Amino acid sequence: MEVKKKREVYIAAFVLLALYLSLLESLIPKPFPWMKFGFSNIIILVILEKWDKKMAFEVLLLRIFIQALMLGTMFSPGFLVSLCSGFLSLCLTTMLYRVRKYLSLLSISCLSAMFHNAIQLVVVYFLLFRNISLQSKSIMIFIFAFLLLGVISGLITGILVSKLALRIPRSKDKKETEVV
Repeated sequence: MEVKKKREVYIAAFVLLALYLSLLESLIPKPFPWMKFGFSNIIILVILEKWDKKMAFEVLLLRIFIQALMLGTMFSPGFLVSLCSGFLSLCLTTMLYRVRKYLSLLSISCLSAMFHNAIQLVVVYFLLFRNISLQSKSIMIFIFAFLLLGVISGLITGILVSKLALRIPRSKDKKETEVV
């Protein structure tokens, strides 16, 4: 029972940290009003590095739902984009963690961020812009720039997590044989 309580306390703390980082990044000027740097993904990567994927999914989903409730955006297009892209990119991240011994945190973070942005573009396209042709030069430049910003954001996140991971002790609850 004590391990379960400790896990719940960690989840609550990680959700609060992820919410704080997500709301804090809204203060940073961005090239596009809807763009976010994904600082809350720092928490998700730390959880994957030190705990397990189940906790990462719990923290991600709780952060998305609580943030939507706080901002009043529940079931809006922004919420759906965040939910789909966050969940699917975390699925990819957990798959990449299966081969963690071959990949660095930087590569996992960059690939996840780029995939996250690609999913965002797909969801936004189907929700809002189905009638627009994707073959125009300006749209292709925008897509390339958006994916590039995702890679840069993932690189920054990966660097921060690799610096943090050195200082955070490994959870005793996580099995040493698990490669999640």
